[in-house]
Amino acid sequence: MVKRLINAQSGFSILEVMVALAIFGAYATVMILTQVSNTDRSMNMAKDLKLHTLAQMKMNEVLIRKNEFTNASENDVETGNIEIEGLEYFKFQVEFKRNEFPDFSALMGQTDEQVAEADPNAGIKKLIFDKMKKNVEEMIWQVKVTIINTQDSTSYELNSWVNKDNAKLDTKFSF
Repeated sequence: MVKRLINAQSGFSILEVMVALAIFGAYATVMILTQVSNTDRSMNMAKDLKLHTLAQMKMNEVLIRKNEFTNASENDVETGNIEIEGLEYFKFQVEFKRNEFPDFSALMGQTDEQVAEADPNAGIKKLIFDKMKKNVEEMIWQVKVTIINTQDSTSYELNSWVNKDNAKLDTKFSF
């Protein structure tokens, strides 16, 4: 009697192994790309955070010292390098700018004649607004600090307002 060996198939076919490897490869590719993207974003965020921190530091220096604001200060730009060990490749720029507000008629969205026709008290309102506008523009100045990374040319701007301590306010309202 001849014994027949029963050849029971066990394991995976080559096709099943290839499909499993393709799925694993796609998953691994997506995971690697995600990690690379997260690493890039994290590095960019660290650079932005460093720029922001340096800008805050410089802004605090500007706000602590007493600046004399004049019409000449408006065109004066302070520049220099950050003098912290390891951060010498960062430059700063500090600008002072007088605030400018729109005219009364521009705020109302009309010409002076249209405002006068629409409101009989427009002349008084305009006079009060112009006086307030002049005083606020004299008192409040804008400070802009820009930090520049000279290695990769990235920059960061931080703005704030400061009070002009020596402001001469006009308090005479005459009609």
